[in-house]
Amino acid sequence: MKKTLLTLALLSASWGIHAQQFDMAYPEMNSEVPDQIFAGARNSSGNSSVIYQNGNNNLATTYQTGSGNSGVIRQSGSENTALVNQRGNGNNADISQSGSDNFAYVSQTGGGDASITQQNFGNTAYILQKGRSVTEIRQNGTNQSSGVVQNSSGMAIRVTQH
Repeated sequence: MKKTLLTLALLSASWGIHAQQFDMAYPEMNSEVPDQIFAGARNSSGNSSVIYQNGNNNLATTYQTGSGNSGVIRQSGSENTALVNQRGNGNNADISQSGSDNFAYVSQTGGGDASITQQNFGNTAYILQKGRSVTEIRQNGTNQSSGVVQNSSGMAIRVTQH
């Protein structure tokens, strides 16, 4: 939980920092090392990001500005955190987590369209959107929690928990 709070604080603080200061244009990250942290920032019209992580206590963050956006995070294991922050017209985010006690967060302004899928128990998912919206959260297991905030445009929400 401390890691999640610290991550959210750092992500919030990064709003004041321009993404062009970071030129981490890694299109893909594959890792089977526990306790790995990967953060990618992209500021261009052709954004895209794919992060794969296996193991426990992993952290994956993506910050994207520009018109293309995308953003895919795949995590398997427990107590993992996935954060996607997108600003631009294209947006799209897709987070999939299998394991317990995982946390996923997507924040979008622009085109929207986010999806979070979580398997197992004790997982948490949040999606915040301002723009053309569309959201889907799918959680399979027990003791799941989710939250969605949409402000403006087409909006559509689907949360499935079973």
